[in-house]
Amino acid sequence: VKYLNAYTGTVLLRCRKDSYRLLCSALPFVRQLESRNLRYPCFLNTLHVGGTIRTCQKFLIQYNRRQLLMLLQNCTNEEERQCIQKSLLSCSLTEEQSQSGDEEDDDGTE
Repeated sequence: VKYLNAYTGTVLLRCRKDSYRLLCSALPFVRQLESRNLRYPCFLNTLHVGGTIRTCQKFLIQYNRRQLLMLLQNCTNEEERQCIQKSLLSCSLTEEQSQSGDEEDDDGTE
């Protein structure tokens, strides 16, 4: 797991290029996750397969923007609308120095 966002329910997984199909076919069968003897029901669905972590991050930003735009269309009051517009404006990818060089690896699929 390279990235986990509990608010959006998004997980970024990294695996080797030769095993991404196996991972994609196994994910729908995961029904719960266990941590500290607690079980959490879940549903895992593949949204995107990319060659680098950076391209996956860019996809997630665009995906979250589209989700926020759909929420914006369904707003019922002005306070919700302003909150979502603020979230839309804050969707950006910031430059971070990777100490392990994960963004540079093209041998794995995320």
